[in-house]
Parts: sequence; structure tokens; C-alpha cells
Amino acid sequence: MSALLIEEQRLDAVQPRILAVEQYLGALEQLEGVTLEPYSPVVGAHVRGLRLDDGTPPTEAVRALLYAGLLRYGFLAFEPGTVSAEHFGQLAGLFGTARLMNTPHTPATQGNDNKVNSIDSKVKKTRMNYIWHIDQAFRHEPPRFTALFGQKVPTFGGDTLFTNATAAYDLLDPLLARYLETLTAVHDVETQGFLTLAYQDAAELAAQRAKNPPIEAPLIRVHPETGRKQIYANELYTQRILGLSRSASQGLLEVLFDLVRSPDVQTRFRWQQGTALIWDNRTVQHRGVGDFGSGHRLLHRAVVE
Repeated sequence: MSALLIEEQRLDAVQPRILAVEQYLGALEQLEGVTLEPYSPVVGAHVRGLRLDDGTPPTEAVRALLYAGLLRYGFLAFEPGTVSAEHFGQLAGLFGTARLMNTPHTPATQGNDNKVNSIDSKVKKTRMNYIWHIDQAFRHEPPRFTALFGQKVPTFGGDTLFTNATAAYDLLDPLLARYLETLTAVHDVETQGFLTLAYQDAAELAAQRAKNPPIEAPLIRVHPETGRKQIYANELYTQRILGLSRSASQGLLEVLFDLVRSPDVQTRFRWQQGTALIWDNRTVQHRGVGDFGSGHRLLHRAVVE
């Protein structure tokens, strides 16, 4: 072994891990006029050329391309003109069974077969969406996918950040990763007061708490379709690691949260009016950015079981 190679290995061993981006970065794909193009090195892809407004569904081949792309890239962004707000539920339905996920601050949208809700900055005053999270990680089986449609976007700001929890896992030291794989954590919808802020009626708040008790979940989870390991802890819902002291639990969680927040594994999505987006809620964590002042931001959301 050459002295240069030995020196490179030594330097590599004593420094923080860096990501092998090559295993994530894809290449442009085209099929029947539909194009998939990577959005960033580690997470996300553009979809161009798809049109659903005429009511004609894509072929099974295109549908398979989109589904495989969603699993590979973590999220797919569909250019404006792909779909209208009225037909947005049909886009979500390409990937499974869409259902409603709403609170008093995020009511159901008219039309869309009651499967879509609105997230309107003029109505929604809670700010939980500004904390890194997986949608409904307080359930044993959270939605597989979440889809959004940008009906109104502010002149500036209001972006969404996405991070790849599988890539974040790959930044872990292997010895630490093996230890973390032996641990479980408590996920609780009220870790940061989600229900308390969303439901002002005491009886409804009590009913929602009864429906959503704390659960135990693995700290490192295997994706059921890709088989890839990922960090399964998020700032909004993960309360503590079982079997550890409070300080040890919080310290390890901060290590994991720091990896999930790392710019090496995330990207910033800039909304355009009429853009639709869907992400793999099992792999990708997200958070909004509240930097749009008094601007109006109106999104529609559907989740896919």
C-alpha cells in the first residue's frame, strides 16, 4: 500500500464522515414525453411534460416511472400547468389512496372528494410546520406520501426545506449506528403542544389526545420498500429515547437532529404558483420557512396511505 493511500485513509479516519453523493445523484430520464430530472444532489426531482388537467390519466409505464422516481429521489416537483387546484386530488391518487388530514386551522378544501385540506397563512396561526418533522410520526403507520399544491405563493419567502433521513443515517459513524439500532423512542403528538394549539375546545382536545396516545418506535428504521436504513427521529414528535437518562436521551437526539438538519442532506424548495409536489413521508423530513412576512401563502394538501 502506498504511503499516499495510507495518509488518505488516516485523514479520513480522524475527520467527520462525508456523504457519498454518487449513490444519490440520478440522471435525466424520459418516457412518453415525461421527464425526470434531479432537483438537487441528495433529494428531489423535477417532473416535466406531464398533464392531468384534461382528465386523461398517465399510462401505467409513466405511472411506474413516477413511483420509482418518488422512492429514489424522495420528492417529485411537478411544474405549473400539470394540474389545477380542483384536480389536485387526482395527482395524489396516482400514488395510492388519498385521504384528508386536517385540523380546525387547516380545513377541508371544497371539491377534491373531501380528500384535500387547505393550509392558508391567513387562517392557520399555529407554527408547528416550522419545526422539522415527518407528517403524523405519532402514529404507528404514518402516511406513505404527502402532496402539496401551491395555489397562492408570496412574492418572497415561504419556501419548504426537505431533508433525506436516509442520507443523514449514512453520516453516522458505523459503531454509533449499530448502537442506535438497538434503541427505541417515544413519539408523542403533544411533544411540542401540537394538539393544545390546534384544538381550543376542551372536549375536542381531550378526544384528540385519547385518539393519539404516545407510541414506541425504533430510532433507526428500515424503509419498507427500498430496504434502506434511516434516522427515524424528528424534532416535532420525538419525545425521548427509552432506557436512557434524560440527559443521555437528549444528547443523542440532538446528535440525530443535527444530522437531519445538515445542509449536506437537504435542499430548499422554492414555490411557484401552480406547482404541485409529493414526497415520501417515510424518508423525507420537512419544515416550512416563515420568512414571507404579511404575504399570502395558500397551499392544498393530500396525504396518501
